[in-house]
Amino acid sequence: MSEEEGYQLPSRRDALIEILLMILAIVPVLASGYASLLTGEGHWFQRSGALMVLFSIGVEYHRKRMRVCFYSHRDLVSFGISRWMIQLIIRFWRTIPFACYFSIAVGTLIWSYGDLLFT
Repeated sequence: MSEEEGYQLPSRRDALIEILLMILAIVPVLASGYASLLTGEGHWFQRSGALMVLFSIGVEYHRKRMRVCFYSHRDLVSFGISRWMIQLIIRFWRTIPFACYFSIAVGTLIWSYGDLLFT
């Protein structure tokens, strides 16, 4: 059995929760960055860094508290998902913690120095 076959993926519900939290971490930064460009006031962008950190921590908290409702490799094969697609899904779910850590760091920088970009 390969390493991918032993890896388990979260349920559809847990995946949707994480995707929603990741969207909530990114969209306010983009929207407030655009608003700050239009108005020239950097405080909108700066405040969005706090939301980015909050929702990124939410994703990581959710990952730690997820219910034990996982799809195994065999379940995915029985759904008719091809082997390369399963490997792509596994790689995606393995990178989420690193993306969370990166967005927490970037969000902290935006939160502390984001207004200086618009002065």
